[in-house]
Amino acid sequence: MSRNLEFCLPDVGEGLGEGEIVAWRVGVGDRVVRDQVLVEVETDKSIVELPSPSEGVIAELGGKPGDILPVGAVLVVMTVAGGSPGTSPDAPPQRVLASPATRKLAVELGVDLARVRGSGPGGRVRKEDVLTAAAPEPSPPAAPTFSERGVRVVPARKSTCGEADGEGTVERVPLRGVRRRVAQTMTRAWQQIPHITDFREVDATRLVAARLRLRDRLGPEFTYLPLFIAAVAAALGRHRALNASLDAEAETITYHRGCHIGIAIATDDGLIVPVLHDADRKSLAQIAVECSTLTQAARSRAVTAEQTMGGTFTITNFGSYGGWLGTPVIRPPEAGIAGFGRIHDAVIPVESVPAVRALLPMVVAADHRLVDGDALGRFAADLAELLADPVLLLA
Repeated sequence: MSRNLEFCLPDVGEGLGEGEIVAWRVGVGDRVVRDQVLVEVETDKSIVELPSPSEGVIAELGGKPGDILPVGAVLVVMTVAGGSPGTSPDAPPQRVLASPATRKLAVELGVDLARVRGSGPGGRVRKEDVLTAAAPEPSPPAAPTFSERGVRVVPARKSTCGEADGEGTVERVPLRGVRRRVAQTMTRAWQQIPHITDFREVDATRLVAARLRLRDRLGPEFTYLPLFIAAVAAALGRHRALNASLDAEAETITYHRGCHIGIAIATDDGLIVPVLHDADRKSLAQIAVECSTLTQAARSRAVTAEQTMGGTFTITNFGSYGGWLGTPVIRPPEAGIAGFGRIHDAVIPVESVPAVRALLPMVVAADHRLVDGDALGRFAADLAELLADPVLLLA
């Protein structure tokens, strides 16, 4: 006896509302086993592989590549066996308690989860249990990269859902994935947040020297970004109005105690903003390591939901691609964003004498509903002072 099983799109990340079908790994009529990858789904943060919840035959697909489905929508209909010993024909089959990531790892290592003793709560099988069960293999294959929500994160693919006109003079592609989410966020930000902006140029002579010294200690990959983050975190500690968020509907302001700095990363698919949490409590070396990790994860679309949540202020370093000055847009519900341009040499007066100095263009935008011009000016002045003399970051 058989029955139909509906597999609905799960929430693969905190607060996920929808996902875009990127590619099917199966078709109607295919027989699949439990934990076999069925489909690749793109969220605004990553592309994930969703495994089958059961063994069976694919009866129906819930959409085609390029379709956007809300969480809870039917993704796949499968024909499965109706019962097993100890269960009624209509009851779902009993499963070993384990996350999809653990199940995937078990499949790759050839481990039968039913024979594994789980060490987690309620007998839940963990990854460590699977690795232990895979012994005595001398070196079990490393698990693929998984997000904290238990689904595999895979490299992003270019969309092939576009179409051209009859003469091939234009190409129309759906607004999907990261670009769609960026469009939605920026529209909301521009329509809802009254921006107030402060532009400055900072004498970066000591900043340049500090970076060179730190490269000797922390490695040639050390960039200016960790210094920007450390300076912003220090300045936010003195100006809580910019480390805040506004709930306009509830008419409440939240002042955040920790400085969780979003880092705007340009990718081929659009802007992704992972968050470096508790930047005010970390050393430059720790910040540098986390920056590198978050940047690589964002560019490979392997960033997890947790790595993009909880930001209180954002930094954009448009100087990294040669930009001089810009007007960054605040990410709701944050109260501010800082942008840094390309450091360049210029002639400026130093003690009334013309001198060639390295200058850093800097811009800070704030939500005028929370921050007045004088408060923004004081924050920008403190930030400029910290960047002009990075030794102050040790105070």
